[in-house]
Amino acid sequence: MIFILKSIINMELIDTPNPNAKKIVLDQKNDKITKSLEGLEGVDSVFVGPGFLTISKKERYDWEEITEDIVNIFDKL
Repeated sequence: MIFILKSIINMELIDTPNPNAKKIVLDQKNDKITKSLEGLEGVDSVFVGPGFLTISKKERYDWEEITEDIVNIFDKL
């Protein structure tokens, strides 16, 4: 019998004082997530801190335009 364990990452975009930035709390650093987020259209930058990352969007984009793409990245993990 073979068991495959997959870790599940709960993801929530948390508002920050900056309307162009959202925070995600993570329990572990994941370079794949960071690179995938940086490659999304509308994302300006991704800052990785201890236990979290902050996504900044380009001003001309609305969060509704890129939130689904962000969620899809986490769904693929």
